[in-house]
Amino acid sequence: MGLDTPSLPAGLVLVGDIPQVTITAIGSSDHMRAFDAQLRVNPSMLHIKGNFSGTRVGKNDVPIHVNNADPTITIVAPSTISVTLDELGTTTLPVSIERVKALAPGFHEQTAATSVTPANVRIDGPKSQLTGIQAVVLVEMDAYNSPGFNQPFSVVLWDQNKKPVTKSMTATPAQVTVKMVIQADAITVDKAVGFTVTGQPAAGYRLVNVTIAPLLVQATGLQNTLAGLVLLATDPIDLTGAKADIVKTVTIRPPDGVTTNQKTAQVHVFISPIPGATPSSSP
Repeated sequence: MGLDTPSLPAGLVLVGDIPQVTITAIGSSDHMRAFDAQLRVNPSMLHIKGNFSGTRVGKNDVPIHVNNADPTITIVAPSTISVTLDELGTTTLPVSIERVKALAPGFHEQTAATSVTPANVRIDGPKSQLTGIQAVVLVEMDAYNSPGFNQPFSVVLWDQNKKPVTKSMTATPAQVTVKMVIQADAITVDKAVGFTVTGQPAAGYRLVNVTIAPLLVQATGLQNTLAGLVLLATDPIDLTGAKADIVKTVTIRPPDGVTTNQKTAQVHVFISPIPGATPSSSP
């Protein structure tokens, strides 16, 4: 059994967990059955108190007393327990994120946008054991995807070997808020380059063909964005009054969030006289 929460002298704290005490209950079989039944319903009918008055830093033999509400049962227990006390120390630590497992394939964390609020917590516990303590939150990354999350997590205290520390240490606040932005990974695919013409050639002339080079460029972006992208837009070419071919270098204009490995394309617009028509003589 464990002790009731001890009342320690001011400024002292237990080193380690409250010790367990082994006791022996003696009684007739009938009384023991009744005792066990009552204990399951009301565990507080049997509890242990320790007298911590006069204890000091270091190892102490603390007198204990077992309170038993059943007079038909005799309790045999040790008269003292050994505990170690230390001065209560305080330190402030940054909270780090311990990422458990990994994000699902196809997603990544925008680490520059990740934050912990508050960024630091106060740690109270045995002064001699504060060195090397780490304050962390455990985030199971495989449970999240885009767009991420903004939610509270409990602060976990680890020693320098990443093992949980005893209950004698506490973090204030006990929870912090973690914000994390998660995005789908970008992909790179070939996309066709389009062209746009405006205006009309001069009277008696017509557009007979348009070629563009390159026909394809590599586009990089989110899969959902690229799936709906049929052609990459380019700057329009004005044909107004044209009487001869136009060859022009145009800028490729991908949508927001998409980049291309080539920034420009060359468009060749073929202009010819209309057969049987009298070409315009105006300049």
